[in-house]
Amino acid sequence: MAASTTFRCSSLSSACRLLFQKQTAGYRQLRFLSSSSQDNSASDAVSAAPENEERDPFPVFVQPRVQELLTRITGFDLMKVAGPQKKPLQRPIYKLMTDEQLNAELSSAKERLQHRLQMPPYMKPRRPHLTPLSVDPELAGFDKSNYVFVDISFGVKDRKRSVVIREVDGTLRVAPWDVKERMNQIYNPREGRHVVKPSMFEEANLERMISEKRYQYVLDRACCQFEPDDPDFIRTTHRVYNAVDQCGDYEHLRSTRHFGPLAFYLAWHSSIDGLLVDMLDRDKAQDARDLVVLFADVHPDSSCAAAISELPQQDDDVAVIKTYLATDCKNKDKVELSLRAMVDSQRSKGKTQNSSL
Repeated sequence: MAASTTFRCSSLSSACRLLFQKQTAGYRQLRFLSSSSQDNSASDAVSAAPENEERDPFPVFVQPRVQELLTRITGFDLMKVAGPQKKPLQRPIYKLMTDEQLNAELSSAKERLQHRLQMPPYMKPRRPHLTPLSVDPELAGFDKSNYVFVDISFGVKDRKRSVVIREVDGTLRVAPWDVKERMNQIYNPREGRHVVKPSMFEEANLERMISEKRYQYVLDRACCQFEPDDPDFIRTTHRVYNAVDQCGDYEHLRSTRHFGPLAFYLAWHSSIDGLLVDMLDRDKAQDARDLVVLFADVHPDSSCAAAISELPQQDDDVAVIKTYLATDCKNKDKVELSLRAMVDSQRSKGKTQNSSL
């Protein structure tokens, strides 16, 4: 691969400006192409796909009802969200507060902790930039290396920042995603992200860490290193989700920012039976019902969605779960057994409370 020379567009000398104007000739006229291809906010990265391509999950993921269901399913275990963290020792600070001040501090702390549960978006892989901005044969052979031009204007978001390459054959094109992210990390570094992809995301190392059940660590690092529509991010997270589902290690991610995307991934691929059984075994009837409703929202054309819409009382947890059991459930025996055990457990608890009264 030919070496590349990088130019920072905001600090060019007069001679370098002439070279820049020559090299990027045609880019200003075709800038709308660069803007439309690089201005990939969450909605642009998952723009409407042709009918022959697979369905786009992002518009479904960001629906308010789906987000509400995922938030409830995630839960909020205070000891897990605000668990022990390695920090340098500091002298403790003591304050004398009234009950009102204490409640206000607790509410403020809970709001701050809620930000730790912000879910990474579930997106499909982004598309590469294939169409060149311009082709200038008279510039062919101008150098032995490609030139990379980076707009380092202050305040521009990384996804909207213009990064173009003038190749040795005279072609001017939008920089590939990996080059663009490398340039962004050089000129606008982000904490926790490396210019070169860490070796932990290589297949062999990734499998070793998954076998050690370091699910949350891998997912946290993936969120730092990659964008949510990066193919490496999608490959890593889906591999972890599959491992969690196969081993039944759902509790490792519950009350973390990754539990919602895990539940959405399983619902999207019509594979919620394992998580549903885990919720029923843990006597989480509300979460189990929300998971079934999530499945119906993700698959509105399914038999389960049609049956749930006809229920007279959709707030009845057991009725909603039984509706899924009678329609789209793939492992009916196991789910039915867990449902019966949960119902029997609730009945026994009710009898115990009545007898104590």
